[in-house]
Amino acid sequence: MLIFSIILSVLLVAAIIAATIYFKSPKFKGKRGERKVARKLGKNIADEKYVINNLIIQTENGSTSQIDHIVINRAGIWVIETKNYAGTIYGSSSQQDWTQVLAYGTVKNRFYNPVKQNASHAYHISKLLNDCPSVYSYVVFTGNADISNVNAENVCSLKELILTLKRFDQKILSKDELNFYYQKLNDLKNGNTITENEHVKNIIKTQNDIQSGICPRCGGSLILRNGKYSLFYGCSNYPHCKFTKNYEN
Repeated sequence: MLIFSIILSVLLVAAIIAATIYFKSPKFKGKRGERKVARKLGKNIADEKYVINNLIIQTENGSTSQIDHIVINRAGIWVIETKNYAGTIYGSSSQQDWTQVLAYGTVKNRFYNPVKQNASHAYHISKLLNDCPSVYSYVVFTGNADISNVNAENVCSLKELILTLKRFDQKILSKDELNFYYQKLNDLKNGNTITENEHVKNIIKTQNDIQSGICPRCGGSLILRNGKYSLFYGCSNYPHCKFTKNYEN
């Protein structure tokens, strides 16, 4: 009986430790941020607004993209990337990586530029919808992040995102287009057979492709170009594909 109690206590402690580690993990924090955004975006309203959360699609070159949220309304199609971060965020639209600063500057974390990340998502959604021109890319920070040092368009807080969706009242899409685009994307979501584990494997493959000089967006070649301020890698299929990567000595 004593041995059983000891084993049970050890298992209980192990479970508490595992749960604590998971709740502090970036994956859990990311999912929590996505749920928060999904709640604020609300439910579908027939002929007015449709919301699709967590859509995984297969791209033209065989890779995958995981899109946090898509809002379809009369103003267009809003492709939204969620970042549930704290601290101070530094970055610009052209930088390859952004920086998160925590603990009064003693902790610094780098992460891939979410504007570039979501631009690829918006590009693939536009292609899936027959090159729909009314596709907008937005990055929303849901944590206590200070984004005042971010120099990039369409990067905002959750409150600002909701206000933008409400204020942007131009009726660009007809009701038929609105329903057609929603039906097509919703069918993709319901018929999706790609697991998140498979998507993670595809992310690793994409990173390897970039290192090998292959454009992750369209499969073209990455060519070294001379920009206004510095060298950079651009896709050989420009201007149809505008993917870029910083040149690092």
